[in-house]
This record gives sequence, structure tokens and C-alpha cells, in this order.
Amino acid sequence: MQSATRRVRTIYSVIASPSRLEILRILNTKGPLSYSELKTLAGFRSKKESGKFAYHLRKLVRQALISLNRAERRYVVTNLGRLVLNLTRQIEEQSVVESGKLYVRTSRMAMEEFNADKILQSLVREAGMPVELAQKITSETEARLQKFQTTYLTAPLIREMVNSLLIEHGYEEYRHRLTRLGLPIYDVTELVNKVSGTTYGVENVISQTAQAVFSEYLLLGQLPRDVADAHLSGDLHISNPGTWGLVPDTVFIDLNYLQESGLSFKGKLMSTPRLPPPSSLEDAVSTLVGLTSLVSTEVASEIVLENFTEYLAKHASARSDEELTKALANGLFLIPSNIGHNPGRPVVTIHLGQHNSRASDEYRIAQAGLRAYKAYVESTPIPKIKLVVHLNGSDRKEILGDVARIVNSGGFVALSSKPDVGRSYSGVRKSVSKVDHEADWTGVLHSLSINLPRLSYESSKDETYFRAKLALLLQLSMSALETRRKIMVDLIKKNLLPTLTSNPNLTSAEYMPLVINMVGLRDTIGALIGEKASPSVRRSVTHKIVETAVKVSQDSASKNGDVAGVAIVEEDGEERFSKLDAEKYGKAMSGLGSDGFSYGQVPLIQSEDLSNQEFVDEESWLFRNLNGGYSVNVQTPQGSDEDSLAA
Repeated sequence: MQSATRRVRTIYSVIASPSRLEILRILNTKGPLSYSELKTLAGFRSKKESGKFAYHLRKLVRQALISLNRAERRYVVTNLGRLVLNLTRQIEEQSVVESGKLYVRTSRMAMEEFNADKILQSLVREAGMPVELAQKITSETEARLQKFQTTYLTAPLIREMVNSLLIEHGYEEYRHRLTRLGLPIYDVTELVNKVSGTTYGVENVISQTAQAVFSEYLLLGQLPRDVADAHLSGDLHISNPGTWGLVPDTVFIDLNYLQESGLSFKGKLMSTPRLPPPSSLEDAVSTLVGLTSLVSTEVASEIVLENFTEYLAKHASARSDEELTKALANGLFLIPSNIGHNPGRPVVTIHLGQHNSRASDEYRIAQAGLRAYKAYVESTPIPKIKLVVHLNGSDRKEILGDVARIVNSGGFVALSSKPDVGRSYSGVRKSVSKVDHEADWTGVLHSLSINLPRLSYESSKDETYFRAKLALLLQLSMSALETRRKIMVDLIKKNLLPTLTSNPNLTSAEYMPLVINMVGLRDTIGALIGEKASPSVRRSVTHKIVETAVKVSQDSASKNGDVAGVAIVEEDGEERFSKLDAEKYGKAMSGLGSDGFSYGQVPLIQSEDLSNQEFVDEESWLFRNLNGGYSVNVQTPQGSDEDSLAA
């Protein structure tokens, strides 16, 4: 017993030295350190202090508070050393609490004496408040805090008190700037419980938590106040708010550059392998897999791989059809694995393009791509890869048959009869203007939708008034997208998107098309002119709305040197719009019937409609004039086989 007591007294005497206690803390924080590293960090920099440092180190080693790993020549904290540090911290905290003064537990897990000047500095620096007014709020906050019967304060508690006072005094704008971002403990707990039953795991928990924080940051710190208010009220909708202010939505990549340059990045991606231009089919597929893996961290919605057929055809001549199919299938299975299974990661869209003849390598790659994709979707419950297939006149029926078999197997295929129009699976266009821009990679900023039905309700069937209100909402939406483009340019300058911008010849930082999505056009037409209006009248009003939207968006964007487009493509805003309008106007006016349907967005047409030339002409007009993109879904008869679908 006496020996144990003597040991405790010795340990207390060892840590009584501030220098030795600091050495112990450094090792606990930094991990294993060499003699010279520890000496420098502990502040013993001169040669004269070497003996003093060695003396302190021996004391700690003798009491087994630290030990030396002789194999690595590094010092580490022992379990006893960590226990002593924990007890020391508890003693320090209890002593300051019992002193009768106000103390704050900081984010660094340390106890510091309350200092009102820090509130003053925060009000001036973060909120931009005049010094005299900041001093008044600081004094009132300090007075209230002194009345608290609490053992210690926390930084969030102090900030809540300051914000409460700002609201009381009517300083909402200052409170807005001081708002703390984050999730309540309950929300995080619920998120963990919700994800625990899925296959996504902890990566999804971290991703959703981060996106929740950046959603708040977008609305409170990045967007103009009027834009944020319009989103919250339901006049417009921002999809993917957690990444909207961080990365572009859709990126188009011309794969031909890989054939010329291979995969080589600079700057922050020095650890990424540099791959020369591919010399074989396997090299080409491997390079493609590596590329999508890197790009997926810097894109929100979709990675579109253009010229896929041409890129791989250069390595197809000496290979059999079976070898081509196997190589492509291997790539398709690897791409989703490398970009991760988090639902927040983008999908990959592959363009299967045109070919000159059945004997061409392009044709063989296109056919191998269809076979490989079918094998991929048959083995994947939720495919992360989608196709855009360009239809050829001579092979139209055969290709449609292949597509039908893929769709029946659970695949996602978009058909395009315009090979010169770059489009994503969702329908967003790469080019929204008639002027071509040379860039191997093009980022498109969209994921912003406007609520057309609400405008129609508020216009009281006055078409002219409706288009005037539409112009105002479009201008507001364009200001949001222009703000976003400036954010993207700033991120590029800070090298926070290294994959997309490591080679300036690939991506144009200045050319980023801005696309506004219109929700509920058909519901709007019905609300403005009535469901019984003739087809010609409906077409006339539709054309006026589309032409107004395109002109206003282009004129607004051109003032700042931007290019803009208007689209009708699949986004996630229509359901939210419908619910908000149902609460505001009632279900009868919001399009929510007894079945609870939301506003119509991407038109769902029947296969027999395609034999109606007048209908086809109207759809073609929308495709040509909606310069940001247009997409339709074709409903095929249930139980149809491949031959009947291709007919």
C-alpha cells in the first residue's frame, strides 16, 4: 500500500512540471513522434535546452507515462499517461467551475474564462454590425448570461442568446448572418436509425449529414435572400440543395480526348496514376473506369460520356464480338463499384452513337454495348448506368428491338434521333445556343424549377398577366443560376474541383450553360384557358409561353455574358410544388385529385400517339424550341414483346 501511495506521489510530482505535462499532451494529440520532432514541438529549440528536454523526457519514461518504440525510434503515450491526462483535465474543469466565474466549454473541448469581447468581435466580423450597436448587444447578452445558474456555458448556447436578442430588437438580417449550421441531436439519431436498415451504411449517414449542413449554407449564406425566400415558399424549387452550391449538376465528357491524351491530372491529383493514351481495348476500358471514378466526386446528377462508340472502335478491329462484349461488360460492372453506392452519387450515361455500316467497328461496338448493358442490368437491381441510343434509319427496327429487350430487363434507355444534339439521359442539352464552344468537358448548371401552375392560379385566367409574372420569376431564377455560376468559378480558382479543372484545355470555366426547368406546363394551359379549349388554341398558348420563357431567360443571361436555356425534363420539384399548392389553394386547384397525383412534368404518351402526325409535329416543335432540353416518356402496352415494340 505504501509503495502504491509513493508511486502516486511520484506521478503527481512528475506532472507538476508544466513542461512535462505539455510533452504528455503533445504526444497524446499528435501520436508517435521522434525525439527531434517532440523536442521541437515542446518548444526546446536551442542546443542549450537539449539537456533540459532530455531530463524531462527521462522523468516521463521512468514513470511509464510514455514509452519508446525502439523499432521505430518514436515516443508514444501509455495507457497510464492517458489516464493521468484525463484526470488532469477533469481537475482543471472542476476548479474553474468552483471559482465562481463564468467559463465556456469551447469546440476544442477546453474550458476558458468567459470573454465578452469575443461576442463583440463576432457581431462586427461575422454579422457586419456597427461597433456601437454591437457593444450594446454584447452588454445585454453578458447581463443575461450572468443570471444563468449553470456550471458552464457553451459557444452554441451563447450564440443562441445573441440571436434571440437580435430577434427581440428587430435585427433579423444580423441574426440571419450569425445562424449556426448543423443538425439537432434528434435528427442525427433519426438519420442513423433510418439508414441502419438499408445497404448504404455509414457513408450515407455522413453524406446526408453534410448535405443537410450545406443546404442550410446555400439558403442562408450563398443565395440572395429573395431567391431563398422564393424556394422556401414554393415559387421555385432547387434540387440537390446540399451540392447545388458546390458542384455542377451534369458534365458532358468527349471521350475522344482520352484517345489523344490518356488520363493525366496535375496539381492536387498528383497521386492519381497517369495513364498514356490507350493502346488496347482493355486499356481503353480501364481508363474509362478510372475517369468516371474521379469525376463522380465533383458532379451532382449525371456524367455523360459522349463518343463512347468512336472511342472504343479504334481498338475493336482484331477482336471477336464475344471479346468486345466481355470487355465492355467488365467495364460496366466496374464503373458503379468505383463511384460508390451512395444514392447521392451521380449516374453515368453512355452515348451509343452513329455508324456507317454493319461492317464498321462503330457498329460492332454499338451492338456489343447493347449486349453488355443487358447483361449488366440483368445482374443489377438498381442500375447506376444509363444509355442514350442514337437511332439510324436503316437499323431502326433492329435497334428498337434490342432496346425493348433491355427495358424489359430493367434497363434505362433514352432514344435520340438527333446525333448532333448532345443530351443527357434526363434530357438536358449540352449546348443551349447556336454558337459552338470548344471544350472536351462541359458542365451544365440546372436543377432549378419554376412553378408554372401557381402562376396560372394567381393570374386569374389572364394570359397576358401570366406571362408578365412568368418573366419576373424567370429573371429571379436566372439571378440564382448566375450566382451559382460565380460560385463555381470561385471554386475553380480555389482548385476545389481539381478533376474537372486540372487541365484548362478540357473544361471551360467561362462557358457553363444555365438551364431553368418548367414544371406543370400542361396543367398551366388547362388552368389558363380551360380543359375544353380546342387543340389549336392550346398549341397557340403553349407556343407563347415557351417563346416568352426562352426569350426572357436568354436576354437576362446575355446581360452578364452567360448563355441560358429553358427545359422540360425530369426533376424532383413537381411533387413538392403540388403539395405546397394543395395547402395554399386546395386540392381542386392544385391538380391533386383523389389519387394524389402531382403536377405533370415529363409527358407520358401512348405508343399509338406516335401515329398521330399532328401530335408528333407538336412534340417536335417543343424539342426544337425548348433549347435547354425536352424529354418524353413513351408508355408501351403491357405485356408487349420485343418484336411488337420495335414495329
